[in-house]
Amino acid sequence: MLKKFLLSIALVASLSVVVAPKVHAAYSDGAAIGVALLGGFPAHASLGITGQFNGLPLMFGLSGRASFGNNYNYFGVGLTADWWGLKIPLAQGNVGVHFYLGPGGALDADFGSNYWSINLALRMPIGFSFVFAKSWELFVELAPSINLVHAGSYGLQVLGLYIGDGRSGWGFDGFFGFGGALGFRYWF
Repeated sequence: MLKKFLLSIALVASLSVVVAPKVHAAYSDGAAIGVALLGGFPAHASLGITGQFNGLPLMFGLSGRASFGNNYNYFGVGLTADWWGLKIPLAQGNVGVHFYLGPGGALDADFGSNYWSINLALRMPIGFSFVFAKSWELFVELAPSINLVHAGSYGLQVLGLYIGDGRSGWGFDGFFGFGGALGFRYWF
């Protein structure tokens, strides 16, 4: 199962490199900035800033989250960088609809009451973009991820496998992540 999943990711990434130049021109490019609401597993909901710099083919995201409850207080930050290698226009007109897909990376850190966690992951955002008047974009995306290294108050995990610190075995939440985002961007 894992072998098929990793093979599928490698296939999509390689197709992104081959197909991207043909469909790239139909999508907004340049500099952009926006706001997004993010959520997922194992992280919680957060608010973020998203954007792209002119001349750099990566879409960046910076998010922050906090929770102050009865016995569980924490705050966290996250950073993503994604290359949308595959951009396919689905509809043109007053609203341009595009599908995008491409590999990326994520780094996040959470700190709280007797808890801390730092995670480094590879991710594959899959999204739909609705471009209005060639300047405003509304987007929705899902982003499954594979956690490479997850260190925290519960120990160290590499690809979900506990290393040292009295724990052993493999943890699903230390290996697989799943995120999503809903937001808008303005393209300059």
